[in-house]
Amino acid sequence: MTRAALRALKRVLAAAAVWTAWTALAAQAAVATEWRPWCGNERSGASLGWHFYCDRQEEEPQPVKPAPAPPVVREGTTSAMERIEAMRKALEEARADAILDPTPAKVTAYLRLQQETLQRAAAFSDAFRRTVWATPEVDYTLRRPVGALAKQVWSDGRRQARDAALARLGERYGLIYLGHAGCPACRVFGPLLRAFAQRHGLDVLAVSLTGAALEGWPEAVKDNGRAARLGLGDAPVPALVLFDSETKRVVPVGFGVMAEDEMAERIFALTALEPGHDY
Repeated sequence: MTRAALRALKRVLAAAAVWTAWTALAAQAAVATEWRPWCGNERSGASLGWHFYCDRQEEEPQPVKPAPAPPVVREGTTSAMERIEAMRKALEEARADAILDPTPAKVTAYLRLQQETLQRAAAFSDAFRRTVWATPEVDYTLRRPVGALAKQVWSDGRRQARDAALARLGERYGLIYLGHAGCPACRVFGPLLRAFAQRHGLDVLAVSLTGAALEGWPEAVKDNGRAARLGLGDAPVPALVLFDSETKRVVPVGFGVMAEDEMAERIFALTALEPGHDY
C-alpha cells in the first residue's frame, strides 16, 4: 500500500470514529432525563455518596375537591323536628369538615350554612316579639313587668296587696315562733320578728324550747311538748310557722334568720296566692 493510500484510510477511519461517538452522545441525550448520569439510577447514585443529589421533580397540583353540598330538606316530606335535626346535623358536619380540612371552599360552605341558621333564628325572634305585642293573653310581662316604670307600678300594687293580706291574717292564721336562748340566730331573729309583728299588727305565740326567755320575747311560753305535737320537734331554730285554724295544719314560713320583707312576701304567698300564680 502506498503512503498516500495509507493516509486516506486513516482519514476515513477517523471520520467514522467521530461519527460513531456523536451518534452515541445524541442517543444518550435523547434517553436521559437528567444531565447528571447518576440521576435516575438509584444504585449509581447511592454509590456516589452524599455529595451528589438529583433535582426533585415538581409534583403536579392535586385538583381541589369541591365542598359537599348541604342536604336539601324539602318541606312537607318530613316533620318540623326532622327538618330542624337535618339542618343542625348539616351545620355540624360542615363545621367539622372545615376544621379538619380548612380550605376556602369548605370554610365558605360552613359560613353560609351558619348565616342561614342565624337568619332563621332572627326571623323567629322577630315574629315572636311581634306576636307577644299583639296577643296580650300570652304576654307574661303583663303579669311580671320587666321595664323600670312598669315594674315600679307593679311593685307598689304588690306591696298594697301584701299589706292587706297581712292585716287580715288573724282571721284564719296564727303565727308561732320557736327558739331557744342558746341559739345565736334566735338572738338576731327574735327582735326582727317583734318589730315585724308590731308593724303589721300580728299576734305571735313565742315558744321557748328550753324554757328560758327568748331575745325580744320575754313573754315566751315553755315548750311542754308543743313543738312535737306540731310536728316540729326536730326542726332547726329559729322557726316561724303558720297555724291554719280551718284545716288545723301547720304551714312552715321559714327556718333561720329572715328579713322583714322576706317574711312578708312568704306569708303573702302562702296565704293569699294560689300555687303557680307568680310564675
